[in-house]
Amino acid sequence: MMLSLDVTPGIFLLLAARDPANRSLIAFTAWSCFAHAALMAVQAFRNFIARGELLGVALFAVIGVTLIVLAPAKQSMQSASAVGA
Repeated sequence: MMLSLDVTPGIFLLLAARDPANRSLIAFTAWSCFAHAALMAVQAFRNFIARGELLGVALFAVIGVTLIVLAPAKQSMQSASAVGA
């Protein structure tokens, strides 16, 4: 069930990566993946959760890196003003 809840927004985030207006949403999602991975890693190393959950840490880190790599480039002020003209 959790996989289905994560896959649906993931597909739409990949589609959003085409539009520079969605850059902040993609950055938010990537950094939340990093925060989740860091928290899970601390919990696994302190034995609050099973060490097998470190696979999830790696998965969330890969997702975060992928989102940052696929995020659209920041528009320069010149190209942004040319679009508005």
